[in-house]
Amino acid sequence: MADSQRTQIDIGVGILVGLCGYSREEAFAELTAFSHRHKVGLISTTRALTLLAQSAPASAGKESAATEAARLRWHSILRHPEPQIAQAA
Repeated sequence: MADSQRTQIDIGVGILVGLCGYSREEAFAELTAFSHRHKVGLISTTRALTLLAQSAPASAGKESAATEAARLRWHSILRHPEPQIAQAA
């Protein structure tokens, strides 16, 4: 895996850790589950989450499908200024 791809995944993990209170492992599991569920790549998923976190407009092509799915999944946590703590199972 290229360093830029690893960095992108780390950013996505960091967003979920910071906003949801997930552990790094939980955040990575959430991203990969989302990627599989919506049939989009992991890099597309993390880019979409990053775009949402930055309040950037959706990009075109494959990224727009990932961005739209991410918007539906994570929009509520991205609208709250305070982190939400994940509930223990």
